[in-house]
Amino acid sequence: MRTAYWFVSTLFVAVLYIYLLAINFVRGVKIDFNYHNYDSMTNILRDINTAYPDITHLYSIGRSVQGRELWVLMLTKDPQTEVLLKPNFKYVANMHGNEAVGRELLLHLCAYLVNNYPKDQFVKFMLDNTRIHIMPSMNPDGFEISTEGECYGGDGRFNSRNFDLNRNFPDQFAKQNKEVQPETMAIIEWIKKIPFVLSANLHGGALVATLSFLKPFAASSLSPDNDVFKHLATLYSFNHQTMNKGQPCPDGSQGFVNGTTNGAAWYPLSGGMQDFNYLNAGCMEITLELSCCKYPPSGMLPQFWNHNKIALLTYMGETHRGVFGFITDQKGNPVPKATLKIKGRSVQFKSSAKGEYWRILLPGHYMIEVLADGFHPHEQPFSVVEGKKTRLDVHLVPLTLVSKLFYRNVTSSSTTEDNSLLTTVETRSVARFILSNMLTNAGKSQSSTATYEHRVYSTTDSQETETNKSNSSPVRTFTTLSLWIKALFLITFKYWLFHK
Repeated sequence: MRTAYWFVSTLFVAVLYIYLLAINFVRGVKIDFNYHNYDSMTNILRDINTAYPDITHLYSIGRSVQGRELWVLMLTKDPQTEVLLKPNFKYVANMHGNEAVGRELLLHLCAYLVNNYPKDQFVKFMLDNTRIHIMPSMNPDGFEISTEGECYGGDGRFNSRNFDLNRNFPDQFAKQNKEVQPETMAIIEWIKKIPFVLSANLHGGALVATLSFLKPFAASSLSPDNDVFKHLATLYSFNHQTMNKGQPCPDGSQGFVNGTTNGAAWYPLSGGMQDFNYLNAGCMEITLELSCCKYPPSGMLPQFWNHNKIALLTYMGETHRGVFGFITDQKGNPVPKATLKIKGRSVQFKSSAKGEYWRILLPGHYMIEVLADGFHPHEQPFSVVEGKKTRLDVHLVPLTLVSKLFYRNVTSSSTTEDNSLLTTVETRSVARFILSNMLTNAGKSQSSTATYEHRVYSTTDSQETETNKSNSSPVRTFTTLSLWIKALFLITFKYWLFHK
C-alpha cells in the first residue's frame, strides 16, 4: 500500500513539474510586424499582462483628450512587491502620433522581455533588479488619424486639440506653458510620483540620439552632466546597427558624427519633455530619432527591430551605473525629498519618499552634497568604478540647539557593491571642527576646490576653471575671519553657559 501511495505521489509530482515546465516553455507572446491601432495595442498589452502576471503590471497614467488610456506596462519580478533601492526606468514612444516606429518597437520589446525571462541572463538581471515602465503611445489620438507611408508630414503629429506635446511642458528657460494638455499633465504627475532614474523618448524623422539641453537661443547648450548624456547617446548609437555611421537621411538632411548631437545645436525647442525630466525630476533622458521616415511601410518594421533591439536592451542596463543609497536620520528613518547635488554639477535631484536616491555617473571621484529641512548640510566624497555601482548611505544630523552650538555629527558610510569601506567621517565638536578647518584652509594653496569633480570634456573644464577663479584670496580671507569670530563666540558662550 505504501509503495503504491509513494508511486502515485511521485508520478503526480513529476507530471505537475513537467506541466509547469511546459507552460513556461509554451507560454509566450507573438506580435506580428504590423502597425497596431489603439484597440489592438490595448489587447496586446492586456494579453501580455494576463500571460505573465508574475513579471508584469498594466496600468494607465491618465487619458488623452479623446478619452483613450495612456497605457504603461511595468515589467519586473514580483510587480506587486515593493523592493527598496530597486530603480525605475522608462521608455516613452509615439509622442508625435505620426511617428510610429517607436510605438511598434516598444510592443516588440515587451514581448521580447517576457518571452526571454528567466532564460536570458541579462533579461533576468534587469527584471529582477529594475522596474521597467514602457509606454508605447503617449499620443494615441494623433496616431489614430495618421497615415502609413507619410514620411515627412501628414496628420497626427499633434494631439486632438492641435498641441505639440513636445512643446507643452513647463520650461526652465522660457515662459510657462499655460495650456498644459491632459497627456502632458499625466506625464508630469507620473514622473512626480515615481523616481525614474533613466529614460528615453522615441521619435522619428531622423537617425540620431539627441542629448540635453534642447533650449533655444544657443548654438550649443551643454548640460552640467554632459559627459553622462554623451555616454548614454553614444552607447545607444554604437549598439544600433547603422546610427553610429552618421549618414544623412535620403531627404538631404544633415548627418551626425557618431550618430549623436546636442539638441540645441541641431533642433532647439522650448517646453520639451527631455529637459523637463532632467531639470524637474532628476531623471536623465535622451531623445532617440529612430527612422528617417516618420511612418514607414510596415514591411520595414522587422529591419527596424533588428537595428534597435540590442541598443534598446543595452541602454536600459545603464540604470545600474553610478551611485545610489539611502538618506536617513541618525536613527535610520528615511529623509524624503532631500535635495542632492554632485559638486560641480548644478542640476539637483531629490530623494524618494522612502529616502532612496540614484544618480548615473561615469567612473571618477565625486563629492555629494545633501540638504534637508531640519538637518545639518552634508558633504561626502565617494568614488565610482567601472562595472560596479557605488552604494553611499548618508546619515543626516538634526539641527537641535545643542548640535548647532557644540556638535556637527556627520557620519556616513560609502561602499561599493562588494561592501568595501571607502571612508568614514569622525564625529567631532564644533570648536575642533572650526579650528581644524582654519588650519587646513591656511595651509591650502589657491588651487581648485573641485577636487572630486569628474572631468571629461574641455568645455566642462573651462567652466570649472571660471568657478575656481571666484574662490580667490579675499573670499578665503573673509571665510577664515568669520570662522575665527564664530570660534570666539562659541568659546565665550560655552564658558558663560557652564560658569554662570
